[in-house]
Amino acid sequence: MINQHDQGRRDGDFVLYTPTEVENELPFQLVGVGCDFYQYPIVRPFGFPVYQWIQTESGTGTLVHDGRSETVGSGEAMLLYPDEAHEYRAAEEPWYVHWITFSGHHIPSMLQYLGMTGTGVYRASDPETIVTLMRKALSTLRSDYPLRGIDGSGLVYQLLLAFFKYVRRDENDSHDSRIMRLKPAFDLIERDFAAPLSLDDLAQSVGVSPQYFCDLFRHFTSHRPTEYINRRRIDRAKEILVGEPGTKIHDVARRVGFESDSYFSTVFRRFEGVSPRQYREVNAGYATQSPSTGVR
Repeated sequence: MINQHDQGRRDGDFVLYTPTEVENELPFQLVGVGCDFYQYPIVRPFGFPVYQWIQTESGTGTLVHDGRSETVGSGEAMLLYPDEAHEYRAAEEPWYVHWITFSGHHIPSMLQYLGMTGTGVYRASDPETIVTLMRKALSTLRSDYPLRGIDGSGLVYQLLLAFFKYVRRDENDSHDSRIMRLKPAFDLIERDFAAPLSLDDLAQSVGVSPQYFCDLFRHFTSHRPTEYINRRRIDRAKEILVGEPGTKIHDVARRVGFESDSYFSTVFRRFEGVSPRQYREVNAGYATQSPSTGVR
């Protein structure tokens, strides 16, 4: 097979960078980047020394590794782990890609946390966001700024965050797409948080079982649904307490969905550390000599 690199075909722009001794101590290092790159055939029986992300811009590629072949099409990319044998070539010419190479002692644990546990093909739900970061990385390495390696380290971290939000294996949803599945529930809470909202109501808005909804919601918000709803109710109560100093606390509680004054006070104290009345006095300078409304 003809190697287009040997023939001098290197469409696109790229920069290779050697981190300094100081930069090698950083948790992330930007090693190289290429954009709008004509991808010629590559065979690496001993792998590549650093991590590499190669994302299809147009055409289609084929990745061969670990005895299997995978297609790399539109919206997809290859993640190559260091020192693992692999080869890749165009399945549909011309195959144009964007690529970025990176290293660092925090990379393995970060990728494991993200579920990107090995060499393979991954899908990006928002590939342009990742391309934007790669173009910024290219511009950074092309500059003569003496701290470009440090800026590059920050860009690798941003890239990993983008992986967290937008990248998945084919059989799994990305973090971003799973969050979007919860959007109908968030919309329902914002619209009707003062109304009685059951777990069944929220689960039905998403189209899943109550148990699965509860697990999904807690995974991505770190809160139980009822706790999140109460947080939104208290946020609204704070607005009313400060913005409408003449409204009785009893009425504030009802307007934000609490049927019990004592429960409203208990939840308010848990979130804010003070009673509703104390919050009003401190934040609105509101003090009244009128009889107690029964909430303290």
